[in-house]
Amino acid sequence: MDYNLINANYKYDQLATAIQSRQLEHFHYNLDRVNFIEMLTQDLSADYRANIEKKLADTISRMAEVESIYQALNTQIDDQTAYDAAVARLTI
Repeated sequence: MDYNLINANYKYDQLATAIQSRQLEHFHYNLDRVNFIEMLTQDLSADYRANIEKKLADTISRMAEVESIYQALNTQIDDQTAYDAAVARLTI
């Protein structure tokens, strides 16, 4: 398909937004991961401990998925200058 009606900056604006979103997503999963690890140092009932252990495993798995998506998004950056400009527009 020809994308001649899409502004030249659009690709990099969208990539910058998607990459920022993955960073935020990973950041929040990491907050949960650290909390779950800390919670497991506490004296918990067996059921609650099992629940937290499952949540920790699920969180670590989701973090790996986010990292995979993040890496795939980065492979689409074929003009670093255009991407850097999009990042500047996003963070202003």
